[in-house]
Amino acid sequence: MNEEQSVRFATALKRLSGDVELLSSMAMIVSDDVPGIVAELEEQLEAGDSAGVVASAHKLKGMCSTFETGHPVTALEDVLHAARGGDVSTARELYRRCQPDLRELMQEISKLAQS
Repeated sequence: MNEEQSVRFATALKRLSGDVELLSSMAMIVSDDVPGIVAELEEQLEAGDSAGVVASAHKLKGMCSTFETGHPVTALEDVLHAARGGDVSTARELYRRCQPDLRELMQEISKLAQS
């Protein structure tokens, strides 16, 4: 883990009692699993499948929250809330808005997994 990653993931490291190896292992798992979950979520959003959106957004939020507690995790919570209320249109728009931050976080997690 380089210095930039140590700063970026300081809170996550603190939650894991400073265990860099555990954080790196979790990054590998998340890097492997997230692309499939994102694909599922996007398909469900397009299909208007609110129950599917809830399930996939919940999984994605859980994986991201290991590394981040702010945005995009809070944005995924909003996606969940809209989908639970059956408002897939709003969930779709909220997800669209959080995609750049989600992509950035996933890129950083992938770099961590490779280090």
